[in-house]
Amino acid sequence: MRKVLAALIDFASGFALLAVAFLDARVLLQSRTLVYLAFPLTCTVAFTIGYWRGRKSNLPFALTVILATGPLLILTGQFFSGRDKPFIVLPIVAVVFIVLGGTIRRTRIAIAILAAGNIAAAFAGPMFIRLLIPSRDIAEKPVAFVLHTVDGRTISSQELRGRIVVLDFWATWCVPCRHELPALQRVYEATRQEPDIAIFAIDGVMTDSPGDPGDTAARATAYFRQGGYSIPLVWDGGGVLEKTFDPHGFPTLLVLDGRGQVRLRHTGFMGSEDLEGLLMRKISQLRG
Repeated sequence: MRKVLAALIDFASGFALLAVAFLDARVLLQSRTLVYLAFPLTCTVAFTIGYWRGRKSNLPFALTVILATGPLLILTGQFFSGRDKPFIVLPIVAVVFIVLGGTIRRTRIAIAILAAGNIAAAFAGPMFIRLLIPSRDIAEKPVAFVLHTVDGRTISSQELRGRIVVLDFWATWCVPCRHELPALQRVYEATRQEPDIAIFAIDGVMTDSPGDPGDTAARATAYFRQGGYSIPLVWDGGGVLEKTFDPHGFPTLLVLDGRGQVRLRHTGFMGSEDLEGLLMRKISQLRG
């Protein structure tokens, strides 16, 4: 009976790691300041669980580690897929620090190791964001395309030659897209008077879940009006632009040079990356 109770306590302790994972994903990794706390918090909670259960549990320590990381492993396996695969790092970090906490017997040494680990872990946050939100410098072959704005304009790729073009594939149902738009709006306001720069937000019927109806032009327009966005809004009702540029998820930002080559692909948005700085640096680079 005591072993069953110990197993339940070990497993229940893992829900603290689960709560930290949600806090990391929803709050800490979304902030340019708090991002430095994401991994230290995970390390501290995992180390504490290992230090506590390594002394109190009457189960083999290896089993304690498995049980304590079980809830986080289950969540990672069920919900983190596609671009979110890097989140597998969280249970790996948890295992390492549970083992450290459970094997170090002297309290002073344990505190010193945890402090050193947390200093290193603080810098892992921004590095993790770069892994989670890939931004690739590329040089894709130019393709012909046509933009149809919601206000009735038709703009061809030929008309845009000689200009640096930013295309943002987004959707109203996409939470990261909604969080990204204010940053893109600020870049648009800073460059709207520049004749060699053009920025467009592209919405369409594509969804992450097959069978879902997706957006409509009216819904996208209403969302822009409500948010006060003035970025030129393009409606891709036939999904032609999405097929042409193949965005790897939402949001996807593409930066095209004056010859029409895609020179940057930035997929996703967490809030802690400097999207404005990234775009402005790329625009400055392409201007030569």
